[in-house]
Amino acid sequence: MEIVIETTGTIKWHFAKCNNTRCNSIFLVHPDEKPGDLGFICPDCSRKVHTSHIVQCASCRTILNFVRAAPNEEKVVFTVPKCSHCIGTIEDEWEIEPLYQPDSYI
Repeated sequence: MEIVIETTGTIKWHFAKCNNTRCNSIFLVHPDEKPGDLGFICPDCSRKVHTSHIVQCASCRTILNFVRAAPNEEKVVFTVPKCSHCIGTIEDEWEIEPLYQPDSYI
């Protein structure tokens, strides 16, 4: 007996590389899923988006780092002009680290 499988009955998932330079994991992506403002990010890094600030290259849109934020703090995307993954060098990357002061948190 011969069974014909229609193309709509099968989904061709594809692999994507996480857009976070510190992660670079490979994961499966549904073909209908489009990259967002942060590109394709893996499930682990996707959870960090809701709890951390993001440091991203303005030129190639690569995520360079996550900086932990307070639960009630508004999450912000910090950008650097260029990074070592596109037209810049490692010196062009400015990693934003948390700075604790009595009246501010940066």
